[in-house]
Amino acid sequence: MAGPAPTRILQVCSSLAWGGTEMHVPILSGKLRDRGHDVRLVLHPKGSIVREARERDIPAETIRTGGYVNPASTWALQRCIRRFRPGVIHLHLSRDLWQAVPAALLAGFDGPILLTKHVGSYVKKKDPLHRWLYRRVSRIITVSETLNRNVRETCPIPPDRVVTVHPALDMDRFDPDRYDREDTRRSLGIPAGAIVAGTVGRVSPGKGYEEFLRAARLLRDRHPDRLLRFLVVGSASYGEEAYHERIVQYARELDLAETVHFTGFRRDIPALLNAMDVFIFPSRAEGFGATVIEAMAMGVACVSTRSDGTLDTVADGETSLVFQGGDAEGLARSVESLLTDARLRARIAETGYRQARERFNLDAMADRVESLYAALMAHPA
Repeated sequence: MAGPAPTRILQVCSSLAWGGTEMHVPILSGKLRDRGHDVRLVLHPKGSIVREARERDIPAETIRTGGYVNPASTWALQRCIRRFRPGVIHLHLSRDLWQAVPAALLAGFDGPILLTKHVGSYVKKKDPLHRWLYRRVSRIITVSETLNRNVRETCPIPPDRVVTVHPALDMDRFDPDRYDREDTRRSLGIPAGAIVAGTVGRVSPGKGYEEFLRAARLLRDRHPDRLLRFLVVGSASYGEEAYHERIVQYARELDLAETVHFTGFRRDIPALLNAMDVFIFPSRAEGFGATVIEAMAMGVACVSTRSDGTLDTVADGETSLVFQGGDAEGLARSVESLLTDARLRARIAETGYRQARERFNLDAMADRVESLYAALMAHPA
């Protein structure tokens, strides 16, 4: 069966960081481009997505969007809309509505505007200005059911205009058979025979790095006969470099300099996940938790917090062991269960692997998004 007719799609994201939100934009855009759509990105010139877009050969225009009132960026964006003449505009940050809605109005764009919400709102946005902005939004896509509820409670939009579409992975890239576990470990300086637990993500406040390090110290003290190593894969978000330094210093204070490896920013995430025996997701609050499904897809047993969007991805005792965010002792116990019980570790890994491939498949996500575009273009709402 033929898919929806090709269309021009403008994806807009002004984020400067690099994490699940930012990774999603080029992944989705690249898939839509491969399906025959004409996709263009509008990105902030300092955004980390710019490099990824270039590497994937996705056309991108850089505009200093961001903030609330910025006439220069609004004018630049409306000129981009006039030149490209998109059939759909798809935003990935709520704040970009402040530039995109006026720009669309100035450009005479009357097609659908969609917004994907990757994080929750903590204030109710039901004042007259927000009502005016959201009136122009045809659909809000949320990346988890928790966020779906949050949007319906906080944003001035009818509930039937809010839909959940889970992010997904390129399963060809996240294939454990493509990577040499021992080579990766050697490249990281991990001793032969070590048991490795690790985490992947932006080194930002609220991501649970303090608990991760305290749990690492607890586990090393409780199992002096085991060669344990812990990986922190990721770098600071824009403007949060001082926090990253504090976390590295905290590891030194806990006497973990030889036990915990900070890799910094890496692009070979599947290979690094493949080098782990256990993946830890310690974030205290998360819209979805994309790295959990990445670890599952690589066949790594997971330990995760019960944090918002992870409820869509983890089931305690089935696809992961779970603990309460902020509880270093609970995290240590969960990791310990997997490290000391090889059969439990293998079962959790296998169940997670199957779920990741069945539920978080890139083609299924692209089908849902394409269908939304097509329906809204046919019957604007």
